[in-house]
Amino acid sequence: MKTIEHFEKIITLLSKDGLCKNFYLEAREHLDAASAFLQVSHIQAVLFAWLLDNFVDGPVSIKKLAEDLKCRNLEILKYLEDFEVLKNKRLVRSDKHRGFSRSKHCFPIFSIPMDVIAAVQKGEEYRPKNHCNLSPQDFFDFAGNLLDAAEEDELDLESLIIEVKSLLENNKHIHFVKSLDGYDLGEGSILVLLVFCCALIHDNEETMHINGLRGIIGRMEAVQIERRFISKEHKLMVNGLIEFDCKMGMADTEFYRLSQKAKEEFLADIDIKEKANRKGKDIIYAGNINTKKLFYNKKIEDSIRELTGLLREDNFVNIQKRLSENGMRTGFPCLFSGPPGTGKTETVFQIARETGRDIVLVDIAESKSMWFGESEKRIKAVFDRYKGMVNSGDLAPILLFNEADAVLGKRQELPRGRSGPGQTENAIQNIILQELENLNGILIATTNMTMNLDKAFERRFLYKIEFDKPDNESKRQIWQNFFPALNDEDAACLAKKFDFSGGQIENIIRKSTVSYILKGKNPNLANLEALCEEEFIEKAKTTIGFLP
Repeated sequence: MKTIEHFEKIITLLSKDGLCKNFYLEAREHLDAASAFLQVSHIQAVLFAWLLDNFVDGPVSIKKLAEDLKCRNLEILKYLEDFEVLKNKRLVRSDKHRGFSRSKHCFPIFSIPMDVIAAVQKGEEYRPKNHCNLSPQDFFDFAGNLLDAAEEDELDLESLIIEVKSLLENNKHIHFVKSLDGYDLGEGSILVLLVFCCALIHDNEETMHINGLRGIIGRMEAVQIERRFISKEHKLMVNGLIEFDCKMGMADTEFYRLSQKAKEEFLADIDIKEKANRKGKDIIYAGNINTKKLFYNKKIEDSIRELTGLLREDNFVNIQKRLSENGMRTGFPCLFSGPPGTGKTETVFQIARETGRDIVLVDIAESKSMWFGESEKRIKAVFDRYKGMVNSGDLAPILLFNEADAVLGKRQELPRGRSGPGQTENAIQNIILQELENLNGILIATTNMTMNLDKAFERRFLYKIEFDKPDNESKRQIWQNFFPALNDEDAACLAKKFDFSGGQIENIIRKSTVSYILKGKNPNLANLEALCEEEFIEKAKTTIGFLP
C-alpha cells in the first residue's frame, strides 16, 4: 500500500470512530506505517493525517479538529505539545492569523510545507533541507527568504525562529554565526540583528524604522523592542551592535542602523559598500556639484592647487601610506579662514568636484542640542558615521564643518564643579580635538573668526589657508566673469573703487539681473555703480541705542 493510502485510511477511520480504543485497534497497521514514515508517535501521525486532509483550502485552526471530533475545545489543547513536535521536525508550520482578528482565532493555525506534501505523495522519506555549508551570500539569501515568508504571513514567529536556528547550526563557518559566540544574545536579539543585516545586504537599506520589524515579529514585540532601544537597555544597543541613525549630526531615535562594529564583525565575509550610508540631505555628491570659476591672489591659489593635488586619490593613498610607515598621523584636517564672501565654502565644493569626493556636511547649529549631555553624543555620532564611510573602502568623502566658529573658539575657564552650557561647549571641543588626533580621512572647517581660534585647534590643523579679500586684479576678473559685457577698463574701475568680496560682487550682479528681468534694460556702468553704493549703505546701517 502506498504511503498516501495509509493516511487516507487513518482519516476514514477517524471520521467513523473518533479517537477511541476501537480507532487505534482498527487503524493500527496504518498508524504503524505512517508513524514509521514520519518517525513520530501514533497520535502525532493522526494529527498530521487530519491536517493533511484539511489543508486543501489553506492553513487550518485546530479549533476545527475539535469540531470534527465532536469534543470540547479544552480537550484539543492537550495535543498542542504533539503539534510542537511536528513543528520542530518541520513537518508542519505555524501560520499567522491571516485576515482574521486574534479574538476570533485564538487557537493556533497550522499548514504543511509543500515539500512535505510532495514527499508524502511520492512515498519518499521527508528530510528537511538543512542548507548546510552555504556561501555567505547564499546564507543571507536563504535568511532573507525566511524573513519574507514571515512578513507575508507564511511563517509565525516560532516557526521562523526554528528555521533560523537550523540555518545557524548548519552554517557555523559564516562570520555572522561565528561572531554570535562573543555575545550573550537571545533568539529574539539574533533575529532582529539578522533583519538589519538582510535589509542592508539585499535592499541597501542602511536605516530602519521600527515598523520594519512589525511584519516579522509582531506589533507588540516590536513596540517592546523600540522601548528598549530608546532606553538603550536592549542587548543589541548595550553591545554596540545597533545604534540610532544620525542625520545632520543629530541622533534620530525613530530610526536605527547597524553600527560599524556590527558590520565589521558580522558581515566580514560579505562585500558591503556603504552607499546606503551616504543618503540624506547632509550628503553632497561630487557628481552633482556644478563647476564654478573662482579667483584668488597667487598665494591662496598656490595653496589650493597643492591641497587639491594631494587629495587626488592616487596621491592621497600614497601619502597616507608613507605617513603611516613613518609612524605619523594619516588624517588631513584643514582650516579655511577669512571674512565672509571670500569663497571658503565654494572652494571646498570645487575641491570635492575635482577630486571626485562627496561632502558630508555638518550643520553645527543642529548638532548642538538644548539637552545637557546630548550634544556630545551627536558630535560623536557625526565622527562615528564618518569613520564608517572611510572604512567602507570607497573614496573617502570630505567631512565639512561649515561656519565652525561656534565649536572652534577658545575654551571657557569654568569654576570647579560648575556644569551648564559652558561645560557642554568644552566637552564638545574636547571630543573634536580627540577626533582630529585620530582622523583617518579629510576634514575641512571654515571659520570667519581666526582671532578667536583656540590654540589647541590651531595645532591640530595640518593645512591652514587664510582667504583674504581679493586684490584689484582678482576683483576685475570676478566682475568680468559674472558680467562678461564689462570691458577691461570699466571692470578695473569697479574693482578699484569698491572693496568688495567675491560674494558681494555676485550679490550685485544678481540684483542687476533682477532689474533687467523687471525693466528689460541692460545694465550699464552707472547702474552697477549705483547698486554698489546701495551695497555699501546696507552694510553701514546700524541700530545702536534708542530710535527716535
